[in-house]
Order: sequence, then structure tokens, then C-alpha cells
Amino acid sequence: METLSDIHGGLAQSGIFFFIALGVWAIWLRIRSRPLDSSWYGAAVIGELLIAANFLLGWVLYGQGLSTNLSRGFVHILYATVAVITLPAAYLYLSRLRDENVKTVLFAIVCFFLMEVIIRARVVALA
Repeated sequence: METLSDIHGGLAQSGIFFFIALGVWAIWLRIRSRPLDSSWYGAAVIGELLIAANFLLGWVLYGQGLSTNLSRGFVHILYATVAVITLPAAYLYLSRLRDENVKTVLFAIVCFFLMEVIIRARVVALA
């Protein structure tokens, strides 16, 4: 069980760095006045898969009874749920925007928001 818990923490740390990189990439594209391309969207899908895998692994750990180790387990699960639904919800809403510059900036903000959600989920878990 300790190994699964380590993997869960490692995936969270990877998610933090991944969404920092994705947000910086979006800002870089905006500075260059370019729209988000298929490479960026592909990376966003990979980031969502990373979060979903971590979410499912968290539920496995929860099912094994490791939630008793968390002082605020419900808040940790709430942060994880927000992390899973944020990127698809942002895509559904922002895909209707016509202005690519605004879309690029807003996706960068969403990436940095996801980074902060993952950090907060880790802080709640380690507190």
C-alpha cells in the first residue's frame, strides 16, 4: 500500500509541473500571437489523463482504507474532483469563443488554476 501511496503523490507532483509547463506554453503562444494548436490540445488531453489516473488511484487507496490517514479526507476528494472536471468544462465553454487570443489566455489561467488545485489537494493530504 505504501507504494501505491507514493505513486499517488508522484503523479500529483508530475501534474503540478505538467500544468505549469502547459500554462507557460499557452502564454508563449499568446506572446507570439498564435492560437492554441493541436500539439497544445494533445498535451492538455495527456494532462487530463494524468489527473484522471491519479483520481482513480486515489479511489483505490480510499477503498483500501487509507482515508483514515487523512485529517480532511473529504476536502482532498473535493479538490481531486474539481481537478478532474475543470479542464473538460473549460474546453466545453472556451471552445465556443471566437477570439483565439482570449481563448489562449484563458486556457493558461485554467492551467495555473489546476496547478493550484493540485497543490492545495497535496497540502490538505499532508496536513
